[in-house]
Amino acid sequence: MTEVKKIAYKKLIHQAFLDLKNSGTFDEATFYRNFRIVHAFHTLTEFIVIDFVGFNEDEFWARVDALASQFDLHHYRKIFDEAVMER
Repeated sequence: MTEVKKIAYKKLIHQAFLDLKNSGTFDEATFYRNFRIVHAFHTLTEFIVIDFVGFNEDEFWARVDALASQFDLHHYRKIFDEAVMER
């Protein structure tokens, strides 16, 4: 994996944490949305620590795309693509 993509994934996980932090009221719908965000991104944190050894981008993006469709969170792909393009 290129260094550019590694940086883009780090920006992406930062955004996911911000989304969790700023998720607003704590109700059942927000809890479920946040749970799904954590579920989609939890392995990314591990792969960042081990320098992406064994990271499967297709599997990761399948989880994120499902999340995006269900909760209108399409900004994750955009953030990643923009981070790659700016390098």
